[in-house]
Amino acid sequence: MRQLGELQKHAEEFEKLNAELIFIFREEEKGIDGLKEIRDRHKTRFTLALDPEKKSTQRYSNGRMEFDNYVVRDDGTIVGIVDGTLRERATAEQLLKILRDLQQ
Repeated sequence: MRQLGELQKHAEEFEKLNAELIFIFREEEKGIDGLKEIRDRHKTRFTLALDPEKKSTQRYSNGRMEFDNYVVRDDGTIVGIVDGTLRERATAEQLLKILRDLQQ
Protein backbone atom coordinates (compact mmCIF):
# COMPACT_ATOMS: atom_id res chain seq x y z
CA MET A 1 0.00 0.00 0.00
CA ARG A 2 3.00 2.28 0.42
CA GLN A 3 3.29 2.46 -3.37
CA LEU A 4 -0.34 3.52 -3.76
CA GLY A 5 0.16 6.32 -1.26
CA GLU A 6 3.36 7.48 -2.95
CA LEU A 7 1.79 7.47 -6.41
CA GLN A 8 -1.29 9.28 -5.08
CA LYS A 9 0.96 12.21 -4.15
CA HIS A 10 1.68 12.60 -7.88
CA ALA A 11 -1.90 12.14 -9.13
CA GLU A 12 -2.05 15.55 -10.79
CA GLU A 13 1.16 14.88 -12.72
CA PHE A 14 -0.25 11.59 -14.01
CA GLU A 15 -3.48 13.34 -15.01
CA LYS A 16 -1.56 16.04 -16.92
CA LEU A 17 0.10 13.25 -18.92
CA ASN A 18 -3.32 11.70 -19.63
CA ALA A 19 -2.35 8.57 -17.73
CA GLU A 20 -4.82 6.39 -15.89
CA LEU A 21 -3.34 4.34 -13.08
CA ILE A 22 -4.99 1.00 -12.46
CA PHE A 23 -4.05 -1.13 -9.49
CA ILE A 24 -4.98 -4.79 -9.81
CA PHE A 25 -5.08 -6.71 -6.57
CA ARG A 26 -4.75 -10.47 -6.75
CA GLU A 27 -4.83 -11.33 -3.08
CA GLU A 28 -7.28 -8.94 -1.42
CA GLU A 29 -9.09 -11.21 1.04
CA LYS A 30 -12.00 -8.84 1.66
CA GLY A 31 -12.81 -8.52 -2.05
CA ILE A 32 -14.67 -5.39 -3.12
CA ASP A 33 -15.11 -4.29 0.50
CA GLY A 34 -11.34 -4.46 0.91
CA LEU A 35 -10.84 -2.29 -2.17
CA LYS A 36 -13.29 0.26 -0.80
CA GLU A 37 -11.32 0.35 2.46
CA ILE A 38 -8.07 0.84 0.56
CA ARG A 39 -9.61 3.58 -1.60
CA ASP A 40 -10.96 5.41 1.43
CA ARG A 41 -7.79 4.99 3.52
CA HIS A 42 -5.59 6.39 0.76
CA LYS A 43 -8.18 8.83 -0.59
CA THR A 44 -7.23 7.65 -4.05
CA ARG A 45 -8.89 8.45 -7.34
CA PHE A 46 -7.02 5.66 -9.11
CA THR A 47 -8.90 2.65 -10.41
CA LEU A 48 -8.69 -0.37 -8.09
CA ALA A 49 -9.57 -3.78 -9.49
CA LEU A 50 -9.57 -7.42 -8.39
CA ASP A 51 -8.24 -10.51 -10.14
CA PRO A 52 -8.19 -13.15 -7.37
CA GLU A 53 -8.20 -16.03 -9.83
CA LYS A 54 -5.37 -14.40 -11.81
CA LYS A 55 -7.27 -14.71 -15.09
CA SER A 56 -6.21 -11.36 -16.55
CA THR A 57 -2.96 -10.78 -14.69
CA GLN A 58 -1.43 -14.21 -15.20
CA ARG A 59 0.17 -13.27 -18.52
CA TYR A 60 2.03 -10.45 -16.77
CA SER A 61 3.55 -12.76 -14.19
CA ASN A 62 5.80 -15.76 -14.73
CA GLY A 63 4.67 -17.39 -11.51
CA ARG A 64 7.25 -16.06 -9.09
CA MET A 65 6.64 -13.29 -6.59
CA GLU A 66 6.57 -10.21 -8.84
CA PHE A 67 5.32 -6.70 -8.35
CA ASP A 68 6.12 -5.27 -11.75
CA ASN A 69 4.43 -2.18 -13.14
CA TYR A 70 3.43 -1.86 -16.78
CA VAL A 71 2.82 1.20 -18.89
CA VAL A 72 0.24 0.18 -21.48
CA ARG A 73 -1.18 2.19 -24.38
CA ASP A 74 -4.91 2.30 -25.05
CA ASP A 75 -4.47 -0.40 -27.71
CA GLY A 76 -2.94 -2.81 -25.16
CA THR A 77 0.66 -2.38 -26.30
CA ILE A 78 3.13 -2.53 -23.42
CA VAL A 79 5.49 0.42 -23.78
CA GLY A 80 7.30 0.25 -20.45
CA ILE A 81 7.97 -2.12 -17.58
CA VAL A 82 9.39 -1.25 -14.19
CA ASP A 83 10.47 -4.39 -12.35
CA GLY A 84 9.42 -4.62 -8.74
CA THR A 85 9.75 -6.84 -5.72
CA LEU A 86 7.76 -7.21 -2.55
CA ARG A 87 9.86 -4.52 -0.87
CA GLU A 88 10.94 -2.38 -3.85
CA ARG A 89 8.12 -1.19 -6.09
CA ALA A 90 8.08 1.25 -8.99
CA THR A 91 8.27 4.86 -7.92
CA ALA A 92 6.23 7.73 -9.27
CA GLU A 93 9.34 9.20 -10.83
CA GLN A 94 10.14 5.99 -12.73
CA LEU A 95 6.63 5.79 -14.15
CA LEU A 96 6.43 9.51 -14.88
CA LYS A 97 9.72 9.33 -16.79
CA ILE A 98 8.32 6.64 -19.09
CA LEU A 99 5.18 8.69 -19.65
CA ARG A 100 7.12 11.89 -20.32
CA ASP A 101 9.38 10.08 -22.79
CA LEU A 102 6.28 8.93 -24.68
CA GLN A 103 5.11 12.54 -25.01
CA GLN A 104 8.27 13.54 -26.91
